Amino acid sequence: MPTHHGTRTSASTPRFLALLLASLLILTGCGSGQEEESSESGDGTHTVETAFGEVTIPDDPQQIVALEGAVGPLLSADITPVATADGNYEDSFLPDEYDQVQDLPIILTPDGWDYEQIASLEPDLLIGFVRAGQDQTISDESREEYERLSAIAPTVFILSEGSAQTKDASVEISNILGDSESAEDAKQAYEDKAAQIREDYGDVIEENTFAAVDYYENETTVYTPISWIGGILNDIEAPLVTVAADVTNLNGVDLSSEQLTDLDSATVILHEQTLDGEPGAGAAELAEVPTFQQLPAVQEGHDYGIEYFFADRYETGLKVLEQLESILQEL
Repeated sequence: MPTHHGTRTSASTPRFLALLLASLLILTGCGSGQEEESSESGDGTHTVETAFGEVTIPDDPQQIVALEGAVGPLLSADITPVATADGNYEDSFLPDEYDQVQDLPIILTPDGWDYEQIASLEPDLLIGFVRAGQDQTISDESREEYERLSAIAPTVFILSEGSAQTKDASVEISNILGDSESAEDAKQAYEDKAAQIREDYGDVIEENTFAAVDYYENETTVYTPISWIGGILNDIEAPLVTVAADVTNLNGVDLSSEQLTDLDSATVILHEQTLDGEPGAGAAELAEVPTFQQLPAVQEGHDYGIEYFFADRYETGLKVLEQLESILQEL
């Protein structure tokens, strides 16, 4: 499996899903490529542009399987999928959403897609997003996975350049589902909040240096501008710590415990927090690392837990911005 995607953990978290999807469906394309266009056929179907070209889908699908990143847009459109890739992770859902999906079948396993289970559900649409790599060539492995899925039902994959761009991919998914107005409203609310934070706290932001981190198997991942949390920090023009600031081809840079002195310049450290207010799995482990505890930001009490740390849509991204605003008020 590829590394440095900042997505390394057990099957119950977004990091596992992102790493697995990077392995199963790694597109080595850069940029979102497809246009938000569709054409009506008049026979109850229409054609949409996807990461794999044009796909004909039903006008009114009834049995939708949510691939990675599609659960939120589906629920926002008042559509409950018949199965999900990631509906078993409560901390990625807004209040009241998790109850709608927690008992649905999970069709992404540590070994990849459960094709037999997907087929048994008789879906009429599979939809989600994939993250891109370095050039515009789709790998043979990605094509094989797509072909196996599309043999079951029409399959729509929206391409995202890095994890930070999954928010825009979620808007494209919403548009395909006929929920463009609420998706655009969510994007506007996010952008308005980011602009307000830049205006109100610009001086505070400029005076600080931010590091968003995670921990797994004795390595600390420092997230870059193309990652989930890194993209949000970038949207408020928050300076990132040097080790990650200029990295544009990886979601995260991995450091050993001995290399954590590379974070000495960080004045604010962010890590995952559950919706219950507890440290995320990686954060709990990182808190036990002596060299982490010795970092100046930690010593000064400027390390903070962030809910929706892996926000992949504007609705949860807005929740992250609200938390960042509270942190800036304290600095």
